[in-house]
Amino acid sequence: MEKVAAFARIQNASSTNMPVNLSSEADLVQESGCFHGDAFAIKIVRILPYFFIITISLIGNSLVVAVVFKNQRMWTTVNFYIVNMAVADLLITIYMPRTFTVAFVGYEWLVGGTAGQVFCKMSILLNQIPMIVSTFTVVAISFDRFNAVVFPLKTLVSTRICKVIILCTWLVALAFRIPTIYAVEIMTRESDGKLFCYLRLDEKFGFGVKRIYYHFNMIAIFSVPLLMIVIFYTTIIVTLKRRKTPGLTPENSSNNSEGFRRREVVKKKVLRLVSIVVTAFVLCWSLYYVRLSMFAYGRDLSCDWLYVRLLLAHMNSALNPCLYAIFSENYRRGFKKILARANFCKRRFQRADSLRSVRWHRAWDSNGSISIRIEPETQKPSSL
Repeated sequence: MEKVAAFARIQNASSTNMPVNLSSEADLVQESGCFHGDAFAIKIVRILPYFFIITISLIGNSLVVAVVFKNQRMWTTVNFYIVNMAVADLLITIYMPRTFTVAFVGYEWLVGGTAGQVFCKMSILLNQIPMIVSTFTVVAISFDRFNAVVFPLKTLVSTRICKVIILCTWLVALAFRIPTIYAVEIMTRESDGKLFCYLRLDEKFGFGVKRIYYHFNMIAIFSVPLLMIVIFYTTIIVTLKRRKTPGLTPENSSNNSEGFRRREVVKKKVLRLVSIVVTAFVLCWSLYYVRLSMFAYGRDLSCDWLYVRLLLAHMNSALNPCLYAIFSENYRRGFKKILARANFCKRRFQRADSLRSVRWHRAWDSNGSISIRIEPETQKPSSL
């Protein structure tokens, strides 16, 4: 009865366009009371990993995008999917500094007014939509390897179709999150006047919608994609074990050409890479989705586990480019070229600056005062 009364109170307030106040902390999710009461040392420990995660993710995923677009030989479906994941990870990384404020003041929203409402809704766009895009892209990568291994002579997805699939991942992800973009709002807690970015699904769409929506998310965004990934990789493993000779399909067992064997070796290397990437994704995001299922029933994790859930999910954005560098020679070589070129350009600029300095001295010295003006510059004692 208390929940129904609270719901009716909020409905009446929203129907009259009045700001909605939360009468107690119980009206908010449990996470609203997390972190702000921690000791300063604990807060530092919580944010310290994010300095490394944000740095590695920004540099690594930017390098992934640059490597693929600079090398036309890497314009394949699997690499386009990897670029799509890198772009999604970059957007998630842009949102990560929000974790700094979470560590110090909890989930309190520090900006009010119109700007606060805009940032509150933008948090959905920067964090949740790229998360769904990454999930769908992992499924697409799994299907791509399924096609390459099980049907090696058929190209079910061309590069053009691949680009359409990538566009669809973003459109579908946006469609999934439109209800939350509409329902999320800045709320004020009456007890202390603190602001919170709160998702009001029941209040906006009707009582019970929150549970339905979170269940739908758990099934459509995690359970079904995970089942599809398991089916694809199980079929891949069975197909590889049934082959008479490693690297040859039953239909082409008589084809012993070096080119065919080389292509099979490349396929297996790519399969190893994407298998590790998919496994890392599932492990990093599992706790995040499990918490969604719990939240649908009004239960939640402890504050420490809420932090671990975010840390694991965000860590995946920095982990992916590291996996590409370790298990893919093409990406490793591409990273080295770009970094070497950046270092070379830096040296060229430094050399150009020094040459300009020398020319300036020579122009100065052409007035006949070489010994007088150079010697004080080069023989000037260092100050202590």
